[in-house]
Amino acid sequence: MKQILCYTALVAIAFTSGCASRASSITPAAVSALEYAALSCEETKGLLITKRTALAAAEKSQNRTSTIDTISTALILVPAASVFGSDSEGEVAVLKGEVLALERAVPQNCEPRE
Repeated sequence: MKQILCYTALVAIAFTSGCASRASSITPAAVSALEYAALSCEETKGLLITKRTALAAAEKSQNRTSTIDTISTALILVPAASVFGSDSEGEVAVLKGEVLALERAVPQNCEPRE
C-alpha cells in the first residue's frame, strides 16, 4: 500500500511541475530600444556583442536543463533539473529581449547626427 502511495505522489509531482522549455520556444521579454538611446555607437555594438554571448550561454544551459528534464521524467517521473532550480527560462527571455532591443538601437545610435 505504501508503494502505491509513493508512486502516486511521484506521478502527481511529475504532472504538477512542468519540464523546462527548449530555448528556441521561449518568447523574448519586451525591452525598449529607448533604454539604449543614450549610448554611443561603439557602446551599443559592444553591449550587443556581450548580450549575444550571454544569450548563447543561457540558451545552452536552458537546452541542457530541458534535456535533463526529459530524461529524468522518462526514468523517474520527475523533471529533476526544473525541480532543483536549473531552469533559466526567465534569463533567456530577458536576454532575447535585450538583444532584439539592441539590434533596433544600433541603426539609431550609429547614424550620423547633425
